[in-house]
Amino acid sequence: MANSNFSDNVSMFFSSLDQWLPENLFHPSGFLQIGAIGVTYLIAWLFAARIRHYLEKDIEKVKAHVRFVLSPAHFAIVIRLILWLLLVWFCQVLFKEFTVPVDFLRMALNIGVGLLVIRFAIFYIKSKFWSRFVYVICLIVILLRISKLWEPTVHLLASMTIQLGTMSISIWGITEAIITFILLWAAAAAVNRFIAHRLAASTQLTYSDRTLIQRVVKATTVAAVILISLKAAGVHLAAIAVTGGALGFAIGIGLQKIGSNLVSGIMLLISKPIRQGDVIAFEKGFLGTSYGWITRIGLIYVQVATRNGTLEIVPNEVFVTQKIQNLSFSDNLVRLDIPVGISYGSDLKKAIMLAVSAAMSINRILKIPEPKCLVREFGDSSVNLVVRAWIEDPQNGIGRVKDAVLLAVWDSFHANGIEFPFPQRDLHIKSAEPLKIFKDNAQTGAKDSLEVTSHSEKLPE
Repeated sequence: MANSNFSDNVSMFFSSLDQWLPENLFHPSGFLQIGAIGVTYLIAWLFAARIRHYLEKDIEKVKAHVRFVLSPAHFAIVIRLILWLLLVWFCQVLFKEFTVPVDFLRMALNIGVGLLVIRFAIFYIKSKFWSRFVYVICLIVILLRISKLWEPTVHLLASMTIQLGTMSISIWGITEAIITFILLWAAAAAVNRFIAHRLAASTQLTYSDRTLIQRVVKATTVAAVILISLKAAGVHLAAIAVTGGALGFAIGIGLQKIGSNLVSGIMLLISKPIRQGDVIAFEKGFLGTSYGWITRIGLIYVQVATRNGTLEIVPNEVFVTQKIQNLSFSDNLVRLDIPVGISYGSDLKKAIMLAVSAAMSINRILKIPEPKCLVREFGDSSVNLVVRAWIEDPQNGIGRVKDAVLLAVWDSFHANGIEFPFPQRDLHIKSAEPLKIFKDNAQTGAKDSLEVTSHSEKLPE
């Protein structure tokens, strides 16, 4: 029955096409509609050009935002099509109020929607096969909408159902849900990109604030897309609420660590104990590294770059439950304590002066506050000093500065007669028992003995 209705509509369309074109194309209402289409497109084109110029002017501010890439040209085309569709839709509603035919406006709407979908497909779909597939589908839909065969086609697909027990699923229901999901997902991605662009260009927000807002917006749009798609597929939201609670409880038990890291990530973004670019020091032996700087803060993990060229993926829970030193929390100044030892026979005051001068000769050591050399203790074999100096670029490495200071101290001490200590031990013997040394005689089997009573006595030759 559905097939016969579809064929009847096709034959009726071609029979009425010859009569429709002269009556509408060369009619004053036809010229009015074509003029409205042209004027609305011109307005949308001018507005999109201003948007593109504005984005190209601000794009230089966000080039360092490696996680986000925005194409001003593509975004302007999308804005142009969306604005044009809104203006054409407004004209269609206005013309209907004055009983003016809107056939050409309806055709323009269908073509505009198809062009918008094709634009999204070109930008997001990298595969040539699937992009061409979407292109062909859009052309077929446009032709069906223009030729007024869309409703018979939908009725035909809706009559093709699949029975799964008591539940009936139609081909059109599945198709509608898939199309709705794809379109909403593309629209949500465009919204997220635009918001990310505006946040990256903002100088009033910190990195943590931008990341938190971007993550919240993304989670909200994803949830909205999923719920609307399920609603389009005919799934009731009440059933989702009932089954979602049980499913969430089961997933929560199995994914406790992920949930803990997710909550910890939100806490890090809100409380801001660490920020992008901060230099941190881990506990001794943690992941085999001592220092590193934060390159990215996510909802599950934090990326920490180390001086040995590795990128550590640290779970967010670590920054909440373990002790982490943030060397650049309030500012980038970091004090270095470099131990140095001299022998007891060296000039102590001269050694202190030479150590300060050696530290001052290093370029990365700050002159204000100036380096200091303090006496820490009188050790067993040395007088222990400590050179205290400040740097403001810990992300460039701390070990290199210590190495440079120690080498400068080495050269300065050797050039000025300051001796470095080494372990020395004096052995004092208060009393000793006589020491007998036995020598075996291989021929007679007898043993010769030699007695030593004191370390000061000479042995006989």
